[in-house]
Amino acid sequence: MSESGPVVCAVCGRARNAGESRLGWSVTRLPRPTGATARTPEQERDTVLCPECLRRHVRDVEARLDP
Repeated sequence: MSESGPVVCAVCGRARNAGESRLGWSVTRLPRPTGATARTPEQERDTVLCPECLRRHVRDVEARLDP
């Protein structure tokens, strides 16, 4: 993830403060298809979630799992 611009949560829009740790923030990128040698601009785009939105997302996924 490049530090060229502010880090902003894709869900709530919260920006990471300069003094705030990166720990807890989730950064993902679309996978490159098997056999592809290059990534498209869409696959290069990072998706960032703040710790609160990440916890909420994990809870939503866990709630859908069979007991």
